[in-house]
Amino acid sequence: MKIAILFILSLFPCFAGAQEKVKDTLIFSYDSNYIITHNEIPNHFYIKDGSGGNVGEFFFAGVQKIKNYKTKKREIGLKEFIRSSKFYDENRRLKLRDYELADYLEDYVIFLVKTEDGKKSYIQVKSSFEIE
Repeated sequence: MKIAILFILSLFPCFAGAQEKVKDTLIFSYDSNYIITHNEIPNHFYIKDGSGGNVGEFFFAGVQKIKNYKTKKREIGLKEFIRSSKFYDENRRLKLRDYELADYLEDYVIFLVKTEDGKKSYIQVKSSFEIE
């Protein structure tokens, strides 16, 4: 009897890992007036509403570029998404709660869609947070 119980308990971690939630996808339009990149770290995409490195700043870290991505989802304006979220408050000194936004977006697969010469390229990114 003890052996049967130990065997069942040893299988539990295998089943617990199989319960991982499938992530939903968000597709944002790449707006060069709202998204800021730096030559030193070209794979980091900062936003103009970020609070700044001294107090902690939200950014997207590039994962990979995909040329021909097939999707039926429409693109969302990143600026409109952030400013209409519960993490943005126009009346606060630091308008964006960067850490909470980064934490919230961890549950999604995110793409930035950049259009150049009529061709779309998809940049898969993940939400990140840093303090300088």
